[in-house]
Amino acid sequence: AYCGNYFFHVLLPASQTGRSRSGSQLDASDWLNPAQVLIYYQNDSGPWINELCARRLLDPCEHQCDPDTGECLCFDGYMRDPVHKHLCIRSEWGPNQGPWPYTIFQRGFDLVMGEQPSDRIFRFTYTLGEGMWLPLSKSFVIPPAELAINPSAKCKTDMTVMEDAVDVREELMISSSFDSLEVLLDSFGPVRDCSKDNGGCSRNFRCISDRKMDSTGCVCPPGLSPMKDGTGCYDHHIGIDCSDGFNGGCEQLCLQQLAPLEEDPTLYNIQMFCGCIEDYRRGPDGRSCQPLSEACTEGIDCAETADVPANQTVFGDLFYGYNNHTKEITSGQILKATFRGIDQQLPDGMVVASVPNEAQCQEELSEPVPDPEYLTGMVNYSEVSGYPLVQHWKLRSILYHVKLNQWTLSQAFTSAIHSLDGATTRSDFVSILKEFGNHFIQEAVYGFEESCTIWYPNRQVQRQLWLEYQDISKEEHDKEPRTLTYPAYIASLLDSGAKRMAVGVRMECSSQGQCPLSCRLCHMSPGPAHPTEPVLLHITKVTPVYELVSNNETYQALQEAMMSMLWCSGKGDVIDDWCRCDSSAFGTDGLPTCAPLPHPMLRLSHTYEPSSSLVIVEWNHTEPPIGVRIVDYLISQEKVTERTDHSKTVLSFVDDILSGAKSPCVMLGEMPNPLTSISMIIRCLEPDTIYMFRLWAVDNTGRRSSPSEVTIKTPCPAVDDVKAQEIADKIYNLFNGYTSGKEQQTAYNTLMDLGSPTLHRVLYHYNQRYESFGEFTWRCEDELGPRKAGLILSQLNDLSGWCRALLQEPKIGLRRVSLKHLSCRYTDTKAFGLNWQELGQDLQKACEEKLLPIMYNDYGDPKEL
Repeated sequence: AYCGNYFFHVLLPASQTGRSRSGSQLDASDWLNPAQVLIYYQNDSGPWINELCARRLLDPCEHQCDPDTGECLCFDGYMRDPVHKHLCIRSEWGPNQGPWPYTIFQRGFDLVMGEQPSDRIFRFTYTLGEGMWLPLSKSFVIPPAELAINPSAKCKTDMTVMEDAVDVREELMISSSFDSLEVLLDSFGPVRDCSKDNGGCSRNFRCISDRKMDSTGCVCPPGLSPMKDGTGCYDHHIGIDCSDGFNGGCEQLCLQQLAPLEEDPTLYNIQMFCGCIEDYRRGPDGRSCQPLSEACTEGIDCAETADVPANQTVFGDLFYGYNNHTKEITSGQILKATFRGIDQQLPDGMVVASVPNEAQCQEELSEPVPDPEYLTGMVNYSEVSGYPLVQHWKLRSILYHVKLNQWTLSQAFTSAIHSLDGATTRSDFVSILKEFGNHFIQEAVYGFEESCTIWYPNRQVQRQLWLEYQDISKEEHDKEPRTLTYPAYIASLLDSGAKRMAVGVRMECSSQGQCPLSCRLCHMSPGPAHPTEPVLLHITKVTPVYELVSNNETYQALQEAMMSMLWCSGKGDVIDDWCRCDSSAFGTDGLPTCAPLPHPMLRLSHTYEPSSSLVIVEWNHTEPPIGVRIVDYLISQEKVTERTDHSKTVLSFVDDILSGAKSPCVMLGEMPNPLTSISMIIRCLEPDTIYMFRLWAVDNTGRRSSPSEVTIKTPCPAVDDVKAQEIADKIYNLFNGYTSGKEQQTAYNTLMDLGSPTLHRVLYHYNQRYESFGEFTWRCEDELGPRKAGLILSQLNDLSGWCRALLQEPKIGLRRVSLKHLSCRYTDTKAFGLNWQELGQDLQKACEEKLLPIMYNDYGDPKEL
């Protein structure tokens, strides 16, 4: 083709041509392989010259093009991109210059893979603005396809012509440029979200949400500087930096402590100072350490540091023994605290790490549950108010994580250990373990803790108080930033005498340590002022005391004595996972007694309340890893309303309940997985009757544990109040006017078939609506005669006085609840060798889950409840 002084010569690859290049036929089957375009130009009538730079249609040079070779060249200070040879990247930077910090925005982004490829889409021109190199345009994300403009073609061709993407990018950048650096920084949004966990800033850094040029969102308090490793802030004018890579210049130890700032006590400074190990003291420069044996030079105070008793140190609990069975600290001191010239009461070998202020205030409020003390023993259950509830509130402020890296044995513990050897009896070792404990504390957390327990008479009171607290706390928060805690609200009701709202409610609170100023949730129970020192809250790591012994024989004997004390009452040896009792540790029945049998605690279900014919009991299945294997449970049911009736049923959990054959009135509750709590449903009970249930655990030797009991009076019978009102209307219609013999017999049969509970409700509704025509008792005697009326009315005395009074309530609603239970035919269970861990899986195969309806009476107006 020829047009003016230029023409286009298309060279087609062999795959796109026919059998020869001289023909006019064009094979365009390969649409994805574009043709190669050659451009020539002619000056006047001179020779045709190949324009090498003009051929770069799809990859034009960003800076310069060499006309002789067609290669792209870059200006000084730039180099060719190693991947895209036609683009140039900055290679030299001035002393106050630097690349834009958001260079990742120059590349593309794959939304499907969630990754950025190495190819760059944008190119930026940098300029110096306020100490930082920034591009002149705004960076934003758009689909890469929008960078190319495809003109609408009027005819089909064998190649796609595209506008230069470089010009499109430059036009986009110019059209979206910012007026100032502040506008650009604001477009990126806040640098951090400071509303949670201090924005991720560590230790005493302050989180700021405003974007600054030289900030990552975490800044030090005024007057403090960041440590070398960036973990905290300190005052470099009065302290050293332990993270400077040179141990802060200390010869031996570099220690850290926290000190609140005078300007703002909620912020603190990390004070770092040098310390020395045992038998050394700090030199006059505060960094070096000198042996105590060296003679003191003139002017240096070499006086012995006053001995500080371990129990007077801030974290003195760590130097005493720990009973891993009772979870209590013993009175015997195992480790010795040594202080070497440090003003603060921090012994040698102790590492103390502080917790950021933002993480020092954790509030927990449990769900209201039935009072555990109420669910066992003699239960005085009231079907009107239901279970009394209990709720626990706890505020914990963990201030320090404390760890012992090195220690020295106390004189008392050393003397006790040296008096023992491999020939010492087990009882002597056990006596030492009882004095000093079987473990010692190696890591623990210290701080402040406050806890409150709130008791409610029923669920309605709890629900009402909680809803009113939420409304009031929201109003208080809008007025004052200090948070109103739930215990503080309950205390205000109890102190003000608001009996209407808090009738039957009581609360007990206790606290340890002193609440930090940074925590706004402290309720602070009344009483004397608490010490400012933090208290031991939780032990995170303990170590057996036998690891402190170097003699192998003593080490092994002390280890065996500790295992015997923990699992075999100190009267036997631990062999694998069982106890071999001493000859003196056998009972009168010839069974071993050294391994104590766990005492299961029988209780009522906290989920479902008792009904008139059904009670659900629960107990936790626990057995120690050493010494005892529980193979079965025995449960008895005894009716104790009349002491002359001693009907008693004893069932085996394994043989009777799991098999489902001998216990049609006893069944399992919901599927346990894993089996840690056992729920059992006991049906076929009589209403308004007292029952006693007992539970024993049985081990593999045939021993029984001591029994656990629950005694309860079943609620009053369930009644259909709607049906009772209809019968009352029917009896009135039968008695109204002349009553024939047939109507009298119908009334008599109807009333005799009702039963005592429904008859009470019929009498109540009849007298409420028709007493002006004659009271129910008088009408029955007048219409049916004294004999028949006496037979009917005698049923009213079948219930206790409590139930007769309840059945005179104005409104009684009948509530239906569906209870899940298991119908089992589990015949493969054996009393010996029963695997409780796998029992849950076996029950899923052998038991079918079903629903059982339960009826409850609701006394009073449901709207008021």
